[in-house]
Amino acid sequence: MRALKILALALGSAVLFAAGPLIYQFFRYYGSLEQEVAGRFSGQHWTLPSLLYSDSAMLYPGERLNEIGFFQRLARLNYHRVAPGQVRIRGEYSFDEVHGTLVLFLHDFRYPYNAFAGALIALKISPLQTIESIEDAATHQREYSAELEPELLGAIFQGSWEQRRLVPLSDIPPAFVDAVLAAEDHRFYEHHGIDLVRTARAAWVDLTAHHVLQGGSTLTQQLMKNFFLTSKRDWHRKVTEALMAYIAEKRYSKDEILELYLNDIYLGQRGQEGIYGVWEAAQFYFSRAPRDLTIAQMATIAGMIRSPNRFNPFRHADTARVRRNEVLAAMLLDGYLSKAAYDEAVIEPLRTREPYTETNDAPYFVDYVKHELAERYPPSVLTGEGLRIFTTLDVHMQKQAEQAIAHNLRSLEEKHPSLKRKEKNQQLESCLIAIEPQTGKIRAMDGGRDYRQSQFNRVSQSHRQPGSAFKPVTYLAALQETFDGGARHFLPTSYIDDKPFTWQLGAASWTPKNYKDRYFGRVTLAFALEESLNSATLRLADAVGLDRVLAMAAKLGFGNLPPYPSVVLGGIEVEPMQLAAMYAILANEGMEVQPYAVNAVVNAKGQVIEGHELKAEQVLAPEVAYSMDFMLEQVIKHGTGMSTRKAGFLRPAAGKTGTTNDSVDAWFAGFTPNLLAVVWTGFDQKEALGLTGAEASLPAWTDFMKAATVARPAGDFPMPSDVVRIQVDPLTGYRAARHCPVTMEGVFPEALAPTEVCPFHTSAARVASGATSDGAADDGSDSYLESGNSPND
Repeated sequence: MRALKILALALGSAVLFAAGPLIYQFFRYYGSLEQEVAGRFSGQHWTLPSLLYSDSAMLYPGERLNEIGFFQRLARLNYHRVAPGQVRIRGEYSFDEVHGTLVLFLHDFRYPYNAFAGALIALKISPLQTIESIEDAATHQREYSAELEPELLGAIFQGSWEQRRLVPLSDIPPAFVDAVLAAEDHRFYEHHGIDLVRTARAAWVDLTAHHVLQGGSTLTQQLMKNFFLTSKRDWHRKVTEALMAYIAEKRYSKDEILELYLNDIYLGQRGQEGIYGVWEAAQFYFSRAPRDLTIAQMATIAGMIRSPNRFNPFRHADTARVRRNEVLAAMLLDGYLSKAAYDEAVIEPLRTREPYTETNDAPYFVDYVKHELAERYPPSVLTGEGLRIFTTLDVHMQKQAEQAIAHNLRSLEEKHPSLKRKEKNQQLESCLIAIEPQTGKIRAMDGGRDYRQSQFNRVSQSHRQPGSAFKPVTYLAALQETFDGGARHFLPTSYIDDKPFTWQLGAASWTPKNYKDRYFGRVTLAFALEESLNSATLRLADAVGLDRVLAMAAKLGFGNLPPYPSVVLGGIEVEPMQLAAMYAILANEGMEVQPYAVNAVVNAKGQVIEGHELKAEQVLAPEVAYSMDFMLEQVIKHGTGMSTRKAGFLRPAAGKTGTTNDSVDAWFAGFTPNLLAVVWTGFDQKEALGLTGAEASLPAWTDFMKAATVARPAGDFPMPSDVVRIQVDPLTGYRAARHCPVTMEGVFPEALAPTEVCPFHTSAARVASGATSDGAADDGSDSYLESGNSPND
């Protein structure tokens, strides 16, 4: 007997000795798994991409719904239309066209500086779809405006884009949790991470099939697999998954595990975005927050967890309905639902929102913002810390810009077949930038014909010659001298010779020609600019002095230019963004506000870590800027830009065409009092277009501005108090009399404005002479500069 005990002890010791290394390895492996689980639970659970949002959209009385793309915007923002009188939850709206009433329940939204709780608003709509009034539907108080939340433009991420919003368990309705547990793990609160009954059943199926077919995973095991493991089905993964689930359940509460799971589960795909977590799924499939879902809708999402693609209610409605009813039956069986609630839910139609396929990519703008942010934040922060980036983009304007550029390119190639190219990387290109002059907000940016073909952003990365679009710099230098109190007076009504002109460059000389070699002789400065006359502009630069022209260019953002006369005619290279910034100064009464794209950056905790501070500098006297605006208005009324009027754009506007030598670059830069846009058209390879700026770029500018400003109030450019705008007789320089045969409008400093009425064309003068006295004030001077003011000046 004693011998048997010794033998048993010896055998036991041998087994223990032999198994010792295995036991050691097991506990070492177990310890490493404990560290891994603890690290993931205590640290950042997910790599969260930075999300880029557009600017919010304001609604005002007087706007027409079709002109502001109202219903398209609602669809992009996941609003769901219901019958009149049925608006109950956030994200729903109704439109009673008979009675002209639109009721909208706004979404909750966390803005950078405040959290907005969705409100119910009512809009009175006219038969022409004009907003007549806005009021709070609960209090019936009239509102001056209403704000629609920003739209998601894109994300900055590495690898795949996981779209999720993290919510605490307390924000998820208990019924939703019940549906998930009934669908995936009804014994969740009873097991310790491993459900031995389910595991045994799954193991039997797998053994009889000789490979892993059926999952017996608990909710905790699923979470561990998603956090740490691959989707490969083998025994090693299953054992590791079970050990990790056991560790998690030992260290953390059921509620902590459940909260992580409900934020982590994969529930489908939206383009390149993966939909993760029940909050995102509720928004994506039903346009509702989880708290606003019906029991049937909760069961639909819970049923998708097993196979999001197979049970996708958009693509496979019948299959999704069957699966939903299975989940409802499980909820009834587990006691989560009463028989009455089950009977009501099981017959509910599967009402999802309409899948909306239009994207808000604005890819060139998004890239521009990414490059800006990359200079201020490391890649790990931008791609992994869940920043929310609020931009200045107006999505409606962006779509109008893209449509205007695309339509214009098609039209140009149809009218001029020689512009067509077989190779996509050699096709005709165009770009557009739109800026709000008073704030500097970039409202739209289209950097090229097709982002998929070329990611080169011509707005911010190309360097092209502006040609005649740069001519206002010379005229500004002349106007500045006048308003600074200089001895010489250069005003829009001043005269200059438009004849062939040679600029001497030491021993060399330069004699540029006018377009089509046409010359007009003695012309006003306003006429020279509106007809974009090269010779007259060079004569003016010579009179003012090239040094003054270069100094003005530096004030407008173009420093260190070479001291060559070709600069006067735009013989330099600039970015379209730079040119837009220059014209924005003119549109903003001489005030420079730098264009910008990012309003604010908010971290994952909701803290604003970057906000835009408006900085403005008066670089031109308001009187000088206004005088230039007046001259540029004439370009559109009578000059090279007048085709925009023929196309139906009738608002007060100013602008300038730009065409370079051999018509390589074609531009139009123009603005209303509150919106500026610049369009460039050409080939990247700098081939000749054979078209002017008026022919190649003005049509796109016109289409965009008509659409972008239609809902905005019209208004004139604000005139400074010490400037007057009066009619004068161009032949005499006096204030125009009623009988003057020709008159023109001029802008003057109040101190230099003509005060006497033309004495040569009054009724008394006509009686005395028996005729008009054309040219009576012409003293035959040879000077190509002659004041358009009264001789008394």
